[in-house]
Amino acid sequence: MEDSKRLTAEVFIDTGKDFRPEDSLQAEYTCTSGETITLEFDLSIFEHTCGFRFDPLLEDSSMVKLLELTLTYEDGESKTIERSRIKTNSDVDFEPIFVYLHKDPKFFVDEALCLKLAKAKVCFQVLELGPGEKDYWQEIKKHSVSEKEKEQLLNKLELAMNQNRTLEQENRRLKIEEEDIYATGIWKLQHDARGPMKVIFGKGNILTFLAAVYLALCSELFIFNNAYYSTPRPNDQVLVFSFLRFGMVWLGAFVLIAVINGMIQKGYRRELT
Repeated sequence: MEDSKRLTAEVFIDTGKDFRPEDSLQAEYTCTSGETITLEFDLSIFEHTCGFRFDPLLEDSSMVKLLELTLTYEDGESKTIERSRIKTNSDVDFEPIFVYLHKDPKFFVDEALCLKLAKAKVCFQVLELGPGEKDYWQEIKKHSVSEKEKEQLLNKLELAMNQNRTLEQENRRLKIEEEDIYATGIWKLQHDARGPMKVIFGKGNILTFLAAVYLALCSELFIFNNAYYSTPRPNDQVLVFSFLRFGMVWLGAFVLIAVINGMIQKGYRRELT
């Protein structure tokens, strides 16, 4: 766009009935490529405002650079709108430069900022006209990602990361529970194909085994001693060491110590994690 062109910009105001032609203002301007255009619109003629839309030109596809958009309110306050609060229907984004391969470019301001408007000032540049007719812009569009698509991809990525963190926490919890169950020795007694002797004399349970043997012996000796010194005792009664009783006491003591040991280890692991 080397020569100056006469173009038309339009502002639409949502008065509660969406954007309608009867609730719009037009402004004609002449510009050359890269020239800064400043347009001001008096919005006090509208009794109620709840939306603002700016169409920089109506004549052709274009490349537009939005420099500044300032809104003035009925109380006199003026606010320059951040670009994050402005949406557009561009085909290719090089923010703040936007390429429109169609003839209807639009800028929408966040509705929360559009109540009780009195004035609007827009500064922009028209860098190129007719990019929609050029093949290379069509190729760029195919490989570009719009702001809406970027936002959707980022939301999906954030959701996937949150799910991954949840799964990692659940995996750590299950791993701790698995270690707790396996450490008790009961699972090994039931499922270890190499038999319970490996469990009993394993590295982790040898002290438990010895402690259970000690308690079983103490129990058997207590019973034996109590029977020997009891009165009256028939002379023909023979005091015999009961292997069955010893085994039952040993098994109970072994399981009890293993369970207590497992509970202690479980609490220790949770403190570490």
